[in-house]
Amino acid sequence: MKLARRIFALHSWSGLIAGLFILVFFLTGSVIVFREELNLWEHPHLLRVEPKNQRLPYQTIYERVRDQVTDTYLYSFRNLPRTPEETIEMRIYEPSTKRYGLLYVNPYNGQVLGKTFDSLYDILLTIHYQFYLGKFGEFLATLFALALIGSVLTGLYVYRKSLVKVLLFQFSGRWTNWRTISSNLHRILGVWGLLFNLVLALSGFWMLKYTLDVQTHFSNKPSVEETQAPPAIMVNLDNLVQQTQTLFGGRVNNVSFPRQKDGIIQVYATSPSQSWLYGDYSSYAEFDQQTGAVKTVFRESDLSKLERFEYALYTLHFGQYGGLPIKILYAFLSLSGAVLTVTGFLLWFRRIRFRKQVALVSASEKGRLRPVYSVKS
Repeated sequence: MKLARRIFALHSWSGLIAGLFILVFFLTGSVIVFREELNLWEHPHLLRVEPKNQRLPYQTIYERVRDQVTDTYLYSFRNLPRTPEETIEMRIYEPSTKRYGLLYVNPYNGQVLGKTFDSLYDILLTIHYQFYLGKFGEFLATLFALALIGSVLTGLYVYRKSLVKVLLFQFSGRWTNWRTISSNLHRILGVWGLLFNLVLALSGFWMLKYTLDVQTHFSNKPSVEETQAPPAIMVNLDNLVQQTQTLFGGRVNNVSFPRQKDGIIQVYATSPSQSWLYGDYSSYAEFDQQTGAVKTVFRESDLSKLERFEYALYTLHFGQYGGLPIKILYAFLSLSGAVLTVTGFLLWFRRIRFRKQVALVSASEKGRLRPVYSVKS
């Protein structure tokens, strides 16, 4: 009994202390899973163009963009077009404002369509993993992700007797007032969202675990990449893309440019036999930026067990697989997690109020039974 009470107390306090921030996780997560849809809704003129006969070579596009934005560091072709209407999305850094952002290019004429730095998606993402508190917010998010892991695991123990009944739709409870409704919802949503919430919490913590190296994380020293312009690419990018397509037999997703003089060019691709679980960045080729020679070819089959674990966590966390149906499912489960958080608070509030009522009744009873002494005595 003591163990059960301690676990229940841990479940309650972990959810209560981190509850507001966990609620932010779920609410923002339910929206940012629609990254592409959000960006297209907010900036349709940047993400879509009228198709022409033929796209320009990637090397030509790269050179034209460099000529148009001389004050901007170009870091990659972040997303290459999958349809004739899509534009090219480039990862950039603007040293004058010290901001990372995205730049969009018309693939048919090389014209820069615009930049984005604080899109709706960017704002929600920043709230999601750092609460707009910078590095301190990232550190807090790491701790609250741990709290969520603890809350899920202790919740598994607390509601262990209800697991089978809830999963088999055999749970029946009273739905007569807000107390029973919140209790039943908390139980049902907790059981059905158990695995989903655990995966999100674990993967979120894993991606932010670098913040636990406090000395490095809170260092204000700028990175080398932010203090010097990346070198101009000396080889033909189209040749590298073609070589990568030949190596992997699939579609090229991303071309990462060198950021230092001794850097390399990385071209990421997917092969027909590649698992969806490891995403679009688990297979790549590395090229010498001076000669174009192949330096490394890394395939999904070369992943270590730890790397497979990490790639799988990233894929499952972001929900960018399976198209729109998976995104809708993620949004629904995230919102159910938000309801879970709110009902958890309501249950805690009910217990606190109940305890106060019991204390008042107890005090009243004690006062009523207090012995009355006569004046003569």
